[in-house]
Amino acid sequence: MESNKLLHTATVEENTQICADHFQLILKDDGGLSKTTLPGQFVNVVIPQRLDLLLRRPFSVARTDPEKNLLYIVYRIVGKGTGAMVELKPGTKIDLMGPLGNGWHLPKAPMNCLLVGGGCGVAPLWALAEHLVRERSRVFTVMGFQSRDKVFGEDIFRQIQSEVTVTTDDGSYGCEGFVCDHLEPYLNQKIGRAYVCGPMPMVRTVIPQLLQKKIEGEVSLEEIMGCGYGVCLSCVTEVEKDGRVQKQRICTEGPVFSIREVKWQS
Repeated sequence: MESNKLLHTATVEENTQICADHFQLILKDDGGLSKTTLPGQFVNVVIPQRLDLLLRRPFSVARTDPEKNLLYIVYRIVGKGTGAMVELKPGTKIDLMGPLGNGWHLPKAPMNCLLVGGGCGVAPLWALAEHLVRERSRVFTVMGFQSRDKVFGEDIFRQIQSEVTVTTDDGSYGCEGFVCDHLEPYLNQKIGRAYVCGPMPMVRTVIPQLLQKKIEGEVSLEEIMGCGYGVCLSCVTEVEKDGRVQKQRICTEGPVFSIREVKWQS
């Protein structure tokens, strides 16, 4: 059963296209979410005025502005739900549940941190980068996209003085190739912690590089979710703890996990 403490109402402030296939939804919430959501957590959204879309849709919170009660969500059109979200107009009321899941863990002392993101996985790193810089850590960001028209978010990292490398598969912007092709210069520096978020093919190439260099880190996993709070068991992944493999729910034990614990099945 949904807890009343997790239920919120928000109003659409802006809903704008930020690149060829991604949109940014800015919501003004009731004050509960924007002030309590931690970097890496997510919300479950009811698509308003669509009775055919029964299930909530999970979205990572890209960043918040507690002073203005604003919540930022970046989404890509992949189905009926996100397709309907494009039509949301300013002033529309939205039912949200959150904050949900466990977010990123911040280092206890300032250190060099490497952020690696791909596609929609870039957005959940925004708030993390802001928090890290605020706590005097140095941030290096490597982000990958398919092509120039799909690049977004670079300005967010540069505004907080993060060193940024952008890669595109076709070389139409930044460095040509995949994220994994351009990590070596950063891995040879003294990186204290790495944070990874993006499509699974990218994650599976990046994680071995980090482990080889004995870099501690975390990864945020994406999965189709039914309830978003651990009841339906539809978003399970395998992790290894204390020498034994166990199943954990991405929506509750995650979405953030240690890169050393997740079982990286091929």
